Amino acid sequence: MMKTGISTASLFTKVPTENCFSVLSGMGVNTTEVFLSTYSEYEKGFVDALGQRLGDTLKVHSVHALSSQFEGELFSPSNRVRDDAELLFRKICYAGNVLGAKYYTFHGPLNLKKSSQNTDVGVYAERFSYLADTARMYGLFIAVENVHYCKFATPDAFRALLKACPSLCATVDVKHSVFAGYDPLKFIDAAEDRLVTLHVTDVTKEETTALPGKGRYDFEKLFREIDKRKLEPAVIIETYARDFTYLEELKASYEYLKSISDKL
Repeated sequence: MMKTGISTASLFTKVPTENCFSVLSGMGVNTTEVFLSTYSEYEKGFVDALGQRLGDTLKVHSVHALSSQFEGELFSPSNRVRDDAELLFRKICYAGNVLGAKYYTFHGPLNLKKSSQNTDVGVYAERFSYLADTARMYGLFIAVENVHYCKFATPDAFRALLKACPSLCATVDVKHSVFAGYDPLKFIDAAEDRLVTLHVTDVTKEETTALPGKGRYDFEKLFREIDKRKLEPAVIIETYARDFTYLEELKASYEYLKSISDKL
């Protein structure tokens, strides 16, 4: 059975990170992804204090950082740049270890310059393997995500990376799939049994984001297709704070997805 949860990223600007656990537990949520959104939240003191607030009912499936702050620099041709970025990478790994997470949701290199050239997986594979080995030292698996503004934003590139780096897992994001012009199932089929996390946000007819159940995406069909493939990723709502006003709306969206999952 697929676990259903809510990322603390959904509460960004509404609830401080250190207070998210109590809010989510109050909603009846028992699975979360912890999103650390700024440098001060990467520090050991903050992470240790955060771990003490976790409690017994809420389990951390994965950790996530604001990737644009350093993940692209992990692939820099400059040793100094890479080393500085790796210091931050290791802090996120430490956080994951403290919080009992199993996965590190990872965006990787950005695709800032549009190009007709295909992404050369070989350029990145060795570095990804090194980072995956480093994360394992902290008890984590890297679950690379199909982000539409990053290098592995097509099913073919996603599949090629996973093939080149057997130690990687996969996170498939519904909105990023749609914004890149692909059915999320294309990425799910590329990931196969290495799919560990499904990020869910709905998309409206106007191509804006919304809470799951408030847009046009057919989550019932998606969940049936995932179940048909005998996959059991954690389904994590990762929505934007602008997509709802009241916490009750977020809770209702969680219960909507959970009701679909529970029928499988």
